Amino acid sequence: MKIGIFGFGNFGQLAASILVKKFKVLVYEPKISDSAEQNAKRVKVKLTDVDTAAKCDVVILATPISKTEELIKTIAPVLKKKSLVIDTCSVKTLPARWMKKYLPRDVSILATHPMFGPYSTKFDFNKQTWDLKGLQLVLCPVRIGQGKLSLIKKYAEKMGLQVIVTTPEEHDRQTAMSLAFVHFLGRSIKKAGIREQPIYTRGFADVLKIYPHTNSDNWQLFYDMNNFNPYAKAIREKFMQACDFIDNKIEKSKTKNELEQYRNLVDKIDVRIIELLSQRFKLVKEIGKVKREAGKKVRDTKREKEIIAKGSKSAKIDNRFVKKLYRLIFDESYRRQ
Repeated sequence: MKIGIFGFGNFGQLAASILVKKFKVLVYEPKISDSAEQNAKRVKVKLTDVDTAAKCDVVILATPISKTEELIKTIAPVLKKKSLVIDTCSVKTLPARWMKKYLPRDVSILATHPMFGPYSTKFDFNKQTWDLKGLQLVLCPVRIGQGKLSLIKKYAEKMGLQVIVTTPEEHDRQTAMSLAFVHFLGRSIKKAGIREQPIYTRGFADVLKIYPHTNSDNWQLFYDMNNFNPYAKAIREKFMQACDFIDNKIEKSKTKNELEQYRNLVDKIDVRIIELLSQRFKLVKEIGKVKREAGKKVRDTKREKEIIAKGSKSAKIDNRFVKKLYRLIFDESYRRQ
């Protein structure tokens, strides 16, 4: 059986290394370089062109989700009849939809998410060794016979993987928290400068354990798992609201005087308002540069109306006040542009 892998990045190399032990593996990598050639020799796979890789019995898409839809469109006309196409994106709803929409009806479709990568498998590229025991592989059947699905499941389980069969939607609901949010938290911890130190608690050490898992991948993968998962943004917003709620409790605990408690919270909000306005004015200054380069007018009345409408809809305060407030903000913004 021939397997064609599209994408020879970190995960593509791991997948090729695993599969080449039992199958003939061809790899398509759009950016062929000396290092890609060397890596292919190390893994013992052959780099090939788009059409040849697409005509394999099984086609595995190991590309960023931001490039997956176009790739599906590209390979659709040249796929081998009755072949199997598998994607490995970290989100499932959209890739499953794209494959079903663009791929020929005689092609089987399986959306998958290997819940592991080079770090979690302890992948040693030079020695070509890894450990899959106990790691998860999520399978989301889109258009595939039960017999073929069972074979794939048995093959994965034989390698020590824990196989989970579910729907693309349920996968995205759960990974919005277990993947996208965890990576968001890990990168936030790094940005905040929170690192190992001589004095620590076990809880602190446990928190830092997510650091290597969440900061080793490239930023594009991080963007994709958040932007293409329909549930990720709501989880982030809920978390930040929870942080604000806990921080408010700390502020209120500073005094037992009820009036002072509320004043402390108001002071905190006032500081935040000024900070946000300062950030906004820095951004509009950059917007002014872009407008000048594009030959556009500074004032945009259509944009003004859209912002006021959005603010009026979301805020539970008097609409006239919202308009007056935005008028002041717009005037200062245009002055800075």
